[in-house]
Order: sequence, then C-alpha cells, then structure tokens
Amino acid sequence: MGIITDLFFAIGSICKWTFEHLLSPIGVIFGWAFTFVLIGMLAWWLKKLASFGNDPEKKYDEI
Repeated sequence: MGIITDLFFAIGSICKWTFEHLLSPIGVIFGWAFTFVLIGMLAWWLKKLASFGNDPEKKYDEI
C-alpha cells in the first residue's frame, strides 16, 4: 500500500479508538448530568407552581 493509504488507515484507527474509549464515557457522563439538571429544573418549576396557589386572581410578582 502507499503512504497516503496508510495515513488514511491510521487516521481512521485513531478516530475509532477515540470514539470507543473517550467519547462514549464522556457522552454517558454528560447524559446523566443533563438528566439531573432537568430534574432540578422540573422540581423548581413545580415548587413555583405550588407557591402560586389555586387562586386565579393572585398576581405573580416574583419575576
């Protein structure tokens, strides 16, 4: 094989190794982090919704 073909195979091997060993764990970590952030935002929204109460005439001034 020629040198250019060898370089393409080397770049392909580096990309494959990076995806299998670096990007997958980083993706899992970020996935769980975003899940916890979403749960926190949902809890905050439910707390604000509960503090608003059932009275439709009450004004929401906490902006």
